[in-house]
Amino acid sequence: MSEKPTTPVWKKIHDALEALFRPIEIIGHRFILAPFRWFLTQIDPLSYKIEGTLFKKILQVTIYPLFMILTFVVGFELVKNGYTVRSFFGTIIMFLILGAIFAPLEHLIPFSRKWLDDHEMPIDVMMFFGGKFWGDYINKPIRLATVAIIVQEISPAIGQSIWPSHLHPVIQVLLLLSIKDFFRYWYHRWMHESEFMWRWHAVHHSSERLYWFNGTRSHPLEGLVSSLIWGIPLAFVQAPVAIVFVTGLLGRTIGRFQHTNMDLILGPFDYIFSSPKNHRYHHSKKIHEGNSNYGGDVIFWDILFGTFYLPKGETPSDDIGIGGMPNYPQTFVGLMLAPFTYSHIKKEAEQLQAGDQKGERVVTE
Repeated sequence: MSEKPTTPVWKKIHDALEALFRPIEIIGHRFILAPFRWFLTQIDPLSYKIEGTLFKKILQVTIYPLFMILTFVVGFELVKNGYTVRSFFGTIIMFLILGAIFAPLEHLIPFSRKWLDDHEMPIDVMMFFGGKFWGDYINKPIRLATVAIIVQEISPAIGQSIWPSHLHPVIQVLLLLSIKDFFRYWYHRWMHESEFMWRWHAVHHSSERLYWFNGTRSHPLEGLVSSLIWGIPLAFVQAPVAIVFVTGLLGRTIGRFQHTNMDLILGPFDYIFSSPKNHRYHHSKKIHEGNSNYGGDVIFWDILFGTFYLPKGETPSDDIGIGGMPNYPQTFVGLMLAPFTYSHIKKEAEQLQAGDQKGERVVTE
């Protein structure tokens, strides 16, 4: 008579935390999001009525450049007297306004109606606030201390006379955005090409839909490493505070569009910025598509280094996620533990795949 296998410690921790957090996810979806879901579904019939109309075409073409321009205008207005409390709260209000506008527009001109299902949103909200707590109280102090020590050790004077402050502020913002994204490009590419780094970054790719809010889905430990890699070189650039602030604001706007479910027509913008269209390929389950378009804000680094993917005449698939891992966690606790249980997830996925090939169902612990 065989003995029952012992439950691993990590599984006991996982189950205990699931018992605590899973009810929050369920309550959030069924009750807290219910009134918002009802309101948004009232827009769905209208989306069918405007299909093929000039009105829809105007929306598809004008929304992106309009919001980009507004970001510059609002951003420079918020820091006209320097970075103040008004600037801080202005960024929060702007984020809420973007959500209040983007969510209805995603129902009015959706790229994928399948992506309108909001079952993932409570998890994304929990990850957002968890990530914000980590970022503000743990990540930020570590980053600031590390960057300060390194800058002091090398030379605090580096970069003081390099930044081209004589250029128009808008040009300075676009320049800083491009410099920042150069380092982000290589870090992002590393996360895809190294399996050890992928175990952290896979959390971001676990989502089965793209919408305006889930660009914030990422593991907090990934953010710690990435902020150090970006923060150290940028500390030597020493751009003015106003330029840094507006650049950050512009990056947030690009990020909302990058993951939006709006069906937009961007034309040349698809070859300048990390846009909804080229970023959808980045979330593909197919490796040759997913390992492309690494740019977080701009896309021309991908064009320059040969990782740009945007075939003409084709439309990205809305079947996204982590290819070959149908068992990848889809709960808050599961995603937080996924980098640490990645080997188990991978092994289980291989067993499932082998079972499918044999036409059998594989039972795993």
